[in-house]
Amino acid sequence: MYPIFLLVSSCFLFSVLAALIKFGSQFIHPIEQAFFRNLISILLLIPFVIQTKKIINKSSNIKLLVLRGIFGGITMILLFWSYSLIPLSQAMAVSFSTPLFIYLGAILFFKEKTSKLNNFIILLGFILTIIIIRPDLEIKFGVILALIAAITHAIAGLLVKKISRNESVITLMFSMVLLMTPIAGIPTMMVWSTPNIQQLYLLVIISVIATLGNFCWTKALSITKLTNLMSFDFSKLLFTTILGFIFFDEKIDLITIICGSGLILCSNIKFISVRRNEKNKTILPDN
Repeated sequence: MYPIFLLVSSCFLFSVLAALIKFGSQFIHPIEQAFFRNLISILLLIPFVIQTKKIINKSSNIKLLVLRGIFGGITMILLFWSYSLIPLSQAMAVSFSTPLFIYLGAILFFKEKTSKLNNFIILLGFILTIIIIRPDLEIKFGVILALIAAITHAIAGLLVKKISRNESVITLMFSMVLLMTPIAGIPTMMVWSTPNIQQLYLLVIISVIATLGNFCWTKALSITKLTNLMSFDFSKLLFTTILGFIFFDEKIDLITIICGSGLILCSNIKFISVRRNEKNKTILPDN
């Protein structure tokens, strides 16, 4: 149950993060927010890195760590940008192709065994998400950014699963922010606006929440099967829809409520299935 708790916690934290980024984009460009998010995260993680003592070991795959950092960073910049251009619920809904991509990747690349129930829940969840956003034929720049971010996020997630066999969560997190600070810093110079003290407080809060969310997400993916987790990732849409309604006056219609209830039902069915499997594993066979 611990991995599910971690993943749902990350969904909540990332939803709060999205709301803060959308709010902050009125004063600070999303790319600059991404730069400060990484820079401040380095400072937040340094005590844990010192405690770990050895951030890189002999079995470390530097190339995969760099790739994970690059794809994770690209995801961050594109998502931050998309939050400022389109409604939160729509940006998050488009990114919900990520669980589908990770689910398929886990089966194809890690040979994870799945069930008909798993397949049904992940497919139904994706369909309900599409119904909620009801995409029109108009191609919006923010939607394109969110879609590319969904693909790069899935690649980063699959890399996390592969690398986590030999690396700690702190190594995965620190390598990403260390790489992304200079990468995000280059485009930041073109949109730079010196933040005031109140904006700096907001940037610190954004970084803390992003770091906590990234820890929960990375840890969850590293300790259990990806196919067991992805259906719970749909909770992110529910969180962002509620936050968008409360803070940004984004409308919630009947279709959203019905399909949102369907997503909750899917997660509950999967939760019951996981609990049942765990109980079955603890029952010893009779002699």
